[in-house]
Amino acid sequence: MRRLAACALLVLAGGALAQEGPEGAPAAPELPSRTIRTPADTKPLAGAPVLTVDQEVLFTASDWGKRTQRVLEEEGGKIEAENDRLAAQLSDEEAALTRQRATLDPAEFRQQAEAFDTRATEIRRQRAQVVQDLNAWAAADRAAFYRAALPLMGEMMQERGAVAVLDRRTVFVSLDAIDLTQDLIARLNAELGDGAGKVPLKGGQP
Repeated sequence: MRRLAACALLVLAGGALAQEGPEGAPAAPELPSRTIRTPADTKPLAGAPVLTVDQEVLFTASDWGKRTQRVLEEEGGKIEAENDRLAAQLSDEEAALTRQRATLDPAEFRQQAEAFDTRATEIRRQRAQVVQDLNAWAAADRAAFYRAALPLMGEMMQERGAVAVLDRRTVFVSLDAIDLTQDLIARLNAELGDGAGKVPLKGGQP
């Protein structure tokens, strides 16, 4: 049953494709979505054929998404600190080499300068790779979250008698009574937790 429900939810992935018109034709203008608020004590509509979910809020407000953001901030801080340390180190080495220029044989100075440039270039390449690895981890971790969330979303869709779940941001007008974002977040937190260790970060951290 979960597999059948998950298949119906593929409409969530179609939002981006729907923005492209036939070849050569301009894309349809984007219209802002609007949600009609219902009283706070209004229960979710039973039997609504279509439900909505805000994919961005679903991730960022979940325990999984919050843990991901904490890791990004912590690792980003470490990367920035290490970049500053290396930049200061290279600056000192460059200044020292410049001071030695008057006392070194031109050929010797040129050799040392070329070696310094080669080392500095490699350090910059390595630091860029560290940032790229962190970004790749974040993307993989986010994708793992949505894969894990999809079956649970399908269960909630069936429980409410719906046949599809749409990305709330692609719907022109809807009642917030058909939005299951917050209820789904609660279920994801209960069943998936914060997702620590699902996608290991290079270096051994979650």
